[in-house]
Amino acid sequence: MSIHLKELKKGDLGEATIIVGDPGRVSLIAEAFEKRKTIVNNREFLLMNGYYKGKKVSICSTGIGVGSTEICVTELLENGAKQIVRCGGCGAWRDDIEPGNIILNTGMARTPGLMGTYVPETYPAVSDPLLVSRIVSHLKKSNKTVHIGLGLTSETYYIGQGRGITIGDKRLPVPNMIEEWSSRGIMNCEMETAVLFILGSLYQVPTANCLAVHVSRKNEKWENEEDYRKLHFEMAQRVLDAMLETTDNE
Repeated sequence: MSIHLKELKKGDLGEATIIVGDPGRVSLIAEAFEKRKTIVNNREFLLMNGYYKGKKVSICSTGIGVGSTEICVTELLENGAKQIVRCGGCGAWRDDIEPGNIILNTGMARTPGLMGTYVPETYPAVSDPLLVSRIVSHLKKSNKTVHIGLGLTSETYYIGQGRGITIGDKRLPVPNMIEEWSSRGIMNCEMETAVLFILGSLYQVPTANCLAVHVSRKNEKWENEEDYRKLHFEMAQRVLDAMLETTDNE
């Protein structure tokens, strides 16, 4: 089933599949691949295959948010993805997490309704613990500052993440999302991971995330854009190293 990931069929995907939000980041990360080949280029979905350290791997963009991520991840899983890791960005909601740090989420809280047609609100959105452990090990070999814990997947970018909007001459009231969630142990916020974790559990395929901190929401301090790109490039390679450990041991 490849209604949106046109041309993708079973057997196309590699031993490891990375997903990213931005199609431009597909080309960036694929610079580390040999024999690069574009499989899908449709709407927000750009899927490339290549070889990394002799192993066939895949990378696909999801676009922003729940809807397009559900489409992308479902079609990847339906076509035989063996393991999927989201390599993306996020905002940190904790004082000790700085832009340029890396976060791996063991589980995601989510806003009401998110994936509610698939599972009850009480169904957990959790990563694969063994995959997370391998990724952390490889990141620490690179001397990266890594934080591990709970995050939030939000369906919205503005009001739902504590950002205001103005309609006409009226500023809409903004709930104190950051303080409310931080008090419950939530360390970061983004817009896609819970979808991946839930679908991974339903299909019984290992999933995880590895997120570069773009901004600290406590003080609105942002990472330099060029440094952010470099971090994504290196981070994705460490993730692939971790994902391919399983195939090396088989």
